[in-house]
Amino acid sequence: MARKGSGFGTAIKIVKAIDRAQKQSARESERRRKQEERDAIKLQREHERNLREIEKERRSAEKLNIAEEKKQFKKNLEIAKLAFENRCQECKDLRHKFIDQELK
Repeated sequence: MARKGSGFGTAIKIVKAIDRAQKQSARESERRRKQEERDAIKLQREHERNLREIEKERRSAEKLNIAEEKKQFKKNLEIAKLAFENRCQECKDLRHKFIDQELK
């Protein structure tokens, strides 16, 4: 003969099932929260790494630019030096020519 109960056992089973589901839901929620934190930290690190890389490239480009300007300055200085030497030589030649004409 089957036992007749007040349903208390069934109610306990239902309450335990609800409790297990809530605990599982809390664990899943905590897992998702931690994963989101890890993802946010990962994105922040990537962003910082990208900023450092951009800054490094900017400094490198700046160094190259400075080196090019220095090269150009030296080239212009050499050109000016040659032009000055040419003018000095022309003046010297003109002086010698004038002296030679005066001596004749």
